[in-house]
Amino acid sequence: MSTWSSLVAGALGGPGRAPGAVRVERLTVRPGEVAGRVRGPGVHEVSLIRTVVPEAEWERLCAALASQPVFRARVLAGELPVAAAEVFSLLGWDLVPRGWDDLVATCSCDRWDSRCAHLAAAVAELGAEADRDPFALTRWLGRERRALMAQVRALSATAAKGSSVEETTFGENGDDAVFETDTAPPSPPGAAPSSAAAFWSSPPLPAPPSPPDGAGERVRAAAPGAVVDDLPGFGHP
Repeated sequence: MSTWSSLVAGALGGPGRAPGAVRVERLTVRPGEVAGRVRGPGVHEVSLIRTVVPEAEWERLCAALASQPVFRARVLAGELPVAAAEVFSLLGWDLVPRGWDDLVATCSCDRWDSRCAHLAAAVAELGAEADRDPFALTRWLGRERRALMAQVRALSATAAKGSSVEETTFGENGDDAVFETDTAPPSPPGAAPSSAAAFWSSPPLPAPPSPPDGAGERVRAAAPGAVVDDLPGFGHP
């Protein structure tokens, strides 16, 4: 079974060793940045910076979580299952960065030839923190736990309108839960704009743009799509 720490290690693990013990004395996760103080050798400040999700995109992400009964129930219970990472990725945002290219990583040490042990230690500590509190990853993306839960709760009523029948049965011990959902097949063309079916369906593609009257061939050649396909080759064989 995957864990948040294993996802973090798989995406950001790699070389990063130094002689002597290396330990994280402090790690702070805030919107857009993970900052830490790492000791060994010496004391160094590290930073992992990433792009914060815009407000409009949080609306889409929370609507996606609210539209799925299992995710909705878990989030409203104060939990964030590892599978939620796939929902974020499908909508173009990764709870766990896909690699170092998605980050700006800094360290105050003088090792510039590759990623240092201090960054590696900070990544390991971030994974451990995510196992303890997965909402540390949403905070890194720009949303605190309470704000995320409140937004999912507010959107849950809208998502419920897209379901015909929904049953949720909880286990006797209160910890395990079995979710059974019988939802009518989505019909995007006739679905309400706020329904789950409409949310998860692709919008119709716009018609190819047409060049203005009197535009020259070379101007029209810069236009995208079918317009370019119908133009002559300008003397090319």
